[in-house]
Amino acid sequence: MSATVVQPGEGRTISAFGNEILFKLTGQETAGGLVLGLATAPPGSGAPLHVHEAEDEVFIIVEGRYRITIDGTTRDAGPGAVVYLPRGSVHAFQVLGPETGRHWVMVTPSGFERFYASAAEVFAAPGPPDRARLEAISAEHRVAFVAAGAAGHG
Repeated sequence: MSATVVQPGEGRTISAFGNEILFKLTGQETAGGLVLGLATAPPGSGAPLHVHEAEDEVFIIVEGRYRITIDGTTRDAGPGAVVYLPRGSVHAFQVLGPETGRHWVMVTPSGFERFYASAAEVFAAPGPPDRARLEAISAEHRVAFVAAGAAGHG
């Protein structure tokens, strides 16, 4: 592993789940240590309740208002807020209001970028997303989507 500088606009953009992440650092650059990306989420979009069993996740909100649910507790957060999501926590987010949301997302260890890229292939295919394929990808990466109303560790 060597030090690196990623310039503005550099990185790999991947779209899935109605959102887009510009991955600035992946496991390839960090020897598997972490993933860092700048996520863009349209108004009203977000991620449904889910849990990462193998990774910790941090959001740093740059633009927009977010509703964050963690283990059954919901809070609103805006620019400058930091959200820590330890592995095993059931969480979701939604962008509130008319503004697009933008947040840095850091996941450790790496692997999230591979999950997101595989899911993006499913969303890019014609027709509605293949739910069975998304479930298989999620299981492979130890990410589980949780029924609404569920809380606690999955």
